[in-house]
Amino acid sequence: MNETAFYRETNARTLRGPYLLLGSEELTKQEALDRVLALLDPGFADMNLHRLKEPEAKELLGAADQLPFFDAFHIVVVSDWSDADLFEGITAEEKKRKGTIDRFFSLPDTIVLFVRRGDAKETNFTRMFSGRDRVVRFDALTPDRAAKFCLREAAQKGAVIDDRTARALIDMVGTDAYRLRNELSKAAGFVGSGKAITQAVLGSVVTPSAEYNAFKMLDALLAGNKKAAARMLESVLSVGKESPMGIAGFLEGRLRLMLIAREMLDRKRPRAEIVSRIGGSPYAADAAIKSAQKQSSDTLKNAVASFAEINALVKEGACDERNALFTAIYKNF
Repeated sequence: MNETAFYRETNARTLRGPYLLLGSEELTKQEALDRVLALLDPGFADMNLHRLKEPEAKELLGAADQLPFFDAFHIVVVSDWSDADLFEGITAEEKKRKGTIDRFFSLPDTIVLFVRRGDAKETNFTRMFSGRDRVVRFDALTPDRAAKFCLREAAQKGAVIDDRTARALIDMVGTDAYRLRNELSKAAGFVGSGKAITQAVLGSVVTPSAEYNAFKMLDALLAGNKKAAARMLESVLSVGKESPMGIAGFLEGRLRLMLIAREMLDRKRPRAEIVSRIGGSPYAADAAIKSAQKQSSDTLKNAVASFAEINALVKEGACDERNALFTAIYKNF
C-alpha cells in the first residue's frame, strides 16, 4: 500500500486492524500518523489512544482488543518493538485463543499502527504485513515531489518560491522534507510575508549539506581553482560534520561516476542511458556528465586510483587522513 492509498483509506475512515509504516521519509510518515489520530473525537481521545513502546505481545493484543469509548475508533500506536519477539508472541497468543493470526488483522473497531523509523529488513513480522498489503511505505521524495512540497510549504509560511528556486534549494540540502521545511522557514522569515524567496536569499540563509559543499569544491578543482577549493575544503572540515576520509570517499565516488560517464560518452551512448547508469539525483547526474566532458579517461582513472589509495596509506601509517587528502587533491588537480 502506498501513501496515496493510505491517505485515501484514512479520509474514507475505512482503516481497520494493523498497518506497518516504514521508509526513510519521516515527515510524511509523521503527517500520515497525525491524520489517522485526527479521526478520534478530541473529547475522548485520551481514552481511545494507546501508545506502546517495546510492548510484549500480550500487552499489545490486550490493548488492540479494547473497544472504543464513545467513538468509532480505538487507536494503538506501537514503536521500538522487536520483530522476532513480537511475531512469535502474537502467534503464540493467538494459538492460545484457538485462533490464527488472521484475527489480529480483522479487528473491527481498532487501528493498530506500527511506526518504524527508517526502513526494515524482511522478517516473518514484516511478511505478515506485506502478505496482506498492510505495509505503508514512505520513501524519500523524488526531486519533482520535493519541488512541489517546497512550493506548498513556502505558501503556508506566507512566502513565494518558484520551481527553479525550489530545485536550487533541493540541490543545496537534498530531498528530506524535514530539512526542506526548516530551511524554508528560515528563508520565509528572512524575506517577510508575501515576498519571494530567491536564489540569492537561499545563498544568504540556507545551510548547505556537506555533499553540496563537496560538489562545489570539486567544481572548483575541475576548473583549476585550487585556492578556492582549498578554502571550501577547510570550511567543510572546520564544521566537523565531515572527516577527511569521508570527503575522500565522496570525491572518489564522484570521480568514478565521471569516469563511467566519460567512457560512455566515448562510446557515443545516449545521454538518457548515461543518466540512468549513473543514478542519483538529476542534479548529480548532470554535474557528472558536464564535468566528464572536460576530462580524459586517463586523467579520471589516475584520480580515482589516488583517492582510493588514501585509505590504505592511512592504515599503513604513511600519513594522516588530512595530509593524504590534500596530497591527492594537489596531485590530481
